[in-house]
Amino acid sequence: MANDKQYSTTGIYRYEWIFGPGFLGYGEPQVTRQIIEEMNWQPGIRVLDVGSGLGGPAFLMATEYKARVTGVDLTQQIVDIANQRLQAKDIPDVSFLQGDIHQMDWGEGAFDVIWSRETLLHVPDKDALFQKFYRWLAPGGKVMITDYARKPGQGCDQFESYIQESGYPLLQLERYGDHIRQAGFEQVQIQDKTDLLISILQDQLHRLDSRKEEFIAEFSEDDYAYLRSRWKLKLECCQDGDMKWGWFSGRRPEK
Repeated sequence: MANDKQYSTTGIYRYEWIFGPGFLGYGEPQVTRQIIEEMNWQPGIRVLDVGSGLGGPAFLMATEYKARVTGVDLTQQIVDIANQRLQAKDIPDVSFLQGDIHQMDWGEGAFDVIWSRETLLHVPDKDALFQKFYRWLAPGGKVMITDYARKPGQGCDQFESYIQESGYPLLQLERYGDHIRQAGFEQVQIQDKTDLLISILQDQLHRLDSRKEEFIAEFSEDDYAYLRSRWKLKLECCQDGDMKWGWFSGRRPEK
């Protein structure tokens, strides 16, 4: 599982600083908008956001696309912050719950979209979870996931150490898609967006370096060193071809 220090209060705000206000995902808020536009959402769509973070995507979905969003996150501190911001924004069609998605349940067809950004890399048994997703979706409903993946075969020592220490049971892109198909989804699409992630990581590193003093004043030298080394490692693993960034989607059949 994830390192607890990553999601301490300081760790949460440190990540938000580099991802952008309200977000803990890459390329935000532009990536959220891009994905939604590709999926052609309609007003009133019911969304389950798995790993909803600080609420930025949910707020965007509700205000710009008139979605009704239920966010779920495992980390209590993150959910508390999201709920504080929700109260301040007073958006009626958004709610946040704390809990383990494996232990939660909704009725058949409760959602039109199940959405997850860089969260399911922590889940070793994806089959059981994807079967739940299938049942929770209405006929014609869609699952949309962005996540880390890996190339076939053994990666370099740096990459293998990184994923082992982080507790990431990464799959190959095609194998990830196979798990979605095995749950019953059709029209499964697998997009390799590694080049886009490389560009995003480079931009974020540049921002971190160009605003180093501002970051250190808000956090610390140790926080700067940690964040920079982690982003640099991700960038190198992607540039070497060991780590991939996949966008995965599938549709529950109408019948």
